[in-house]
Amino acid sequence: MQVLTTLAAATAFLSSAIYARPLSNSLPIQSDTRSNCLTTADADYIVNSFALLINSTFSTTLAADILAVDFLDYSDSIDFLAGTPLGDATFTSLAGFEAGQGGQPPVPFQVLSIDAVTCTNIAFRWLAYPGTGKYEVKGINIAYTAQTGNTGNGANGWQIQTNFVEFNVAAWDLDIGGSCTAPPPTKARRS
Repeated sequence: MQVLTTLAAATAFLSSAIYARPLSNSLPIQSDTRSNCLTTADADYIVNSFALLINSTFSTTLAADILAVDFLDYSDSIDFLAGTPLGDATFTSLAGFEAGQGGQPPVPFQVLSIDAVTCTNIAFRWLAYPGTGKYEVKGINIAYTAQTGNTGNGANGWQIQTNFVEFNVAAWDLDIGGSCTAPPPTKARRS
């Protein structure tokens, strides 16, 4: 009975949280009523180009095409693997991303889906097989974009200004020779 009471209380809390106001330190959610917004084609170009930066020979030209000069990237997953403090920006500029990602070998990386495109934001899920590739590493990116680039590029000038990425760090760690103990895989897989 206590389990049901706890479950009911948690359900009530979560359903009321749906209507809660955003935290004051959250990024503002922009209305989609503006006339100049990302198109689906722009979002596809940005996401697929980002995937190319991970899964093929790194291209500074492509990076400069889709990432703003003042690009910020936040990932506690990457920070954990790098042994750096959690919560801080992982990369604080395009040059920092180029130095960090450009020095890495390509990682088999595929986009599973682009789940949301708003006027300026893109949410997408992905799958990677770093290192040994024994474990699937699933992740999610939320990219905040702005039209800061050359409007002649493939995304009509849209570039990622701030990126938030998190993924299964235990699986990544095991794939690159770490020692996390992963739980056994479930019988049914999700995409």
